[in-house]
Amino acid sequence: MASAPPLRYGDREVAAVIGWGGIQVFDTRLDIIKLCYEYAQAVQNNSCGQCIPCRTGMRVLAGLFAKISAGRGEKKDLEHMEELSKTISKSSMCEIGQSSPRVFLYLLENFRDTFIAALKGETGVENVGSPRYSFHSMLTAPCMQACPIHLDIPKYIEEIKAGRFRESLEVIKSRLPIAGIVGRVCVRPCEFNCRRGLVDEPIQIRHLKRFVADYVRDHAQDSSDKYVRKPAAAVISKQHTTQPKVAIIGAGPSGLTCASFLAKAGYNVTIFEMLSESGGMAAVGIPDYRLPRYIVRGEVEEIEKLGVKIVYGKALGPSFTLDDLEAEGFKAIFIGMGCHCHKSLGIEGEDKGYYGYVPGVYFLRSINLGLFDEVPKGKKMVVVGGGNVAIDCVRTAFRVGFDESHIVYRRSRKEMPADQVEIDDAESEGVSFHFLTAPNRVIGENNRVKGLECLRMQLGEPDSSGRRRPVVVPGSEFVIEADVIVAAIGQEGDFNCMCNLPGVEVSKKGAILVDENLMTSRKGVFAGGDCVTGPDVLIRACAHGRRIGMAIDRYLVDGSLAPLGEVTDSKFLEQLKLYDASEAIALPAGTGRIPVRHELPAERKKDFREVDKGFTTDEAVAEASRCLRCYRVVMYACACHGTDEISCGKS
Repeated sequence: MASAPPLRYGDREVAAVIGWGGIQVFDTRLDIIKLCYEYAQAVQNNSCGQCIPCRTGMRVLAGLFAKISAGRGEKKDLEHMEELSKTISKSSMCEIGQSSPRVFLYLLENFRDTFIAALKGETGVENVGSPRYSFHSMLTAPCMQACPIHLDIPKYIEEIKAGRFRESLEVIKSRLPIAGIVGRVCVRPCEFNCRRGLVDEPIQIRHLKRFVADYVRDHAQDSSDKYVRKPAAAVISKQHTTQPKVAIIGAGPSGLTCASFLAKAGYNVTIFEMLSESGGMAAVGIPDYRLPRYIVRGEVEEIEKLGVKIVYGKALGPSFTLDDLEAEGFKAIFIGMGCHCHKSLGIEGEDKGYYGYVPGVYFLRSINLGLFDEVPKGKKMVVVGGGNVAIDCVRTAFRVGFDESHIVYRRSRKEMPADQVEIDDAESEGVSFHFLTAPNRVIGENNRVKGLECLRMQLGEPDSSGRRRPVVVPGSEFVIEADVIVAAIGQEGDFNCMCNLPGVEVSKKGAILVDENLMTSRKGVFAGGDCVTGPDVLIRACAHGRRIGMAIDRYLVDGSLAPLGEVTDSKFLEQLKLYDASEAIALPAGTGRIPVRHELPAERKKDFREVDKGFTTDEAVAEASRCLRCYRVVMYACACHGTDEISCGKS
């Protein structure tokens, strides 16, 4: 039944995998009917219980599979199973019941001989000579799998649909403590894997996350109840008689997320932050019109209420070393430094020290920290780059007094890596885009920037990124006049501090090397976020922080260095490709997403007011009601080693 190479769960070969209409069997000794019985049970256990067909029908199906496996089945049972599978699939309210029974229909149609043999008692739960098998089921969804931190998106959206906004936020915060931040600036990988988009338009998942975070904050009964209630008591492992100390280097998204989980688990957590503000690049690299300071500070305060201590103005290297932290009694250390340095353009004139030439990360940091005297002044700004930092710079230009704002990008609009929403907003605010244009020379006069010499480009063959490589058009030089030039082509870490990491292996490119648990080559020292991956999206840094929090807990409780089960689950699910962009969904289109209201471009570009207004309660409920609840129940089976079922990955 399987022509593809066997799937793997961690270091083990999978005997079979079954789910939502598909099945692959790699070990023909496995009893298919037993597999169906286990899968029917798993679907029934994961049913939300809101409709009878899925909840009750799956229990009946499981009973029929058990009856046939035991050799007590009758031919009419097969007809009953077939009819019941069709009924459950057609009448269930959500995708758990709609999709899961399809696999039974497929098997009943294509492998009927196997079922007939079972009716005759020719096969059973334990086939002669076959090993024992364990079965492990997972509940996921295309949007959940695409989310780096694997939020239960259908669940929190369902709570919004029912008007249970606090419960929705609790679902989010069970994995992600900074919902208000992520709900504003996440790049939304979930939405690009939303099956609703195959019908009309994806669900506004990010904005629904923001809605519940804002709603709970705005409707808090008192200041101590903002965002989320503090746990009544921290859960401290019985292995510990005191609160073990954990140090976190960097108060960015990964460090804050890690600190939240460790504090809730009963650890004494201290974060060391080199800046005067928490939030990392979310705080100093994203303008207020996208992410207001009070949102960042409010969510940091909630993490501090859990008992987390944040020490500002302390940087690894100048202020302390890893040896210092260990000498102070910290039992584990998490390095979560971001990428706060810029990449140079590599063109003539950028190293001349001209007034008006500034890296994008420094330009945004000065503004976000209120250091306006350090921001170069002028009337015309040119920004080089095509990512979100470049868009943030070019939009910020108007808000700090520039009359003209231009962006230079060497590829076409189609290849621009910035969020399309941000590109559209910049365009509506009057930003001038110069596509297929590359910088060639910074022009200066009297030690000040006067302009940027550029070259016209044309697209050639695709490069290693899959995008078509820009090629210079000979003799195409031209000049864009400018008072200020901002370089925003990428960031990198401040790797000067890497010399202060004895025992920690670092790559030639300056990234910290880690194992599958995100532990470095120095025992007890973990690393995650941008200092491991390079500049990356905020939600992936949060996912690293959560994983490291769990890994540190296991390491300090029992010294375990085994991979986390949910990480292995995720890698297994990635092999199954949950989202199919070519899938035809038999639903009528026409219920488009609820649009997000914006401040008017002519007014908002004058200051740093938040551009997106968010959803009203009615809008949020209406948008949540568009969700198809695309859960998938996936089960794999693997042969046990001896009698130890846990060795097969069962949990």
